[in-house]
Amino acid sequence: MKKALLLGDRVAPYHPVTGVDEVLRGIYDGVFDITLEEDYGKLTLERLKQYDMVISYCDRWREKGTKTAAAALVSYVADGGNLLALHNGLVMGSSSYELALLLGARFLGHPSQVLIDYSKTDVDHQISERFEDFKTTEESYMFDFDDFTKKQVLVESRYAKSTIPAVWCHKYGWGKVVCVVPGHQTESFHGPVKKILYKAGLWFIDRI
Repeated sequence: MKKALLLGDRVAPYHPVTGVDEVLRGIYDGVFDITLEEDYGKLTLERLKQYDMVISYCDRWREKGTKTAAAALVSYVADGGNLLALHNGLVMGSSSYELALLLGARFLGHPSQVLIDYSKTDVDHQISERFEDFKTTEESYMFDFDDFTKKQVLVESRYAKSTIPAVWCHKYGWGKVVCVVPGHQTESFHGPVKKILYKAGLWFIDRI
């Protein structure tokens, strides 16, 4: 079985990892053995290289994240590692330009939760194959997107007459990155979201 490291916080002001960790373990059952890491500010490249996938669900990166940990994440992916940034795990892109480049976007903020439509784009990719459009109450994250990163936008959301990327992926050095915006709470993990996450994991390890 492959190994995954989940970065998150059991005690968090907005997005505690408790509950979400069990949802992720259910999604990746039989594929990834998931270890939770709350002290992610002390991450090193040597530690990260022990894992086939890193999942960022950090809610307190601005408080606990460090330049050393950011450098380790960037180096890990560039050297062939795999990063899944899920919902609030994308916020770390606002803390440094290195992480913004890694994610391909810089988080700007979000309005209150609203009913949002999610739909597949015309991009043909294994991760979004047979994706079913859906609606759910979520936070509509706003980003400043980096044109230097050659992203493939797989799913879009519609909010306030705007179309916003909701799932995208790209290569970074020798590694891979997948960013998934839905994931505010356990109820956010509808069937289509679970399928996206599952297929992202398989894409990381070249099983699709």
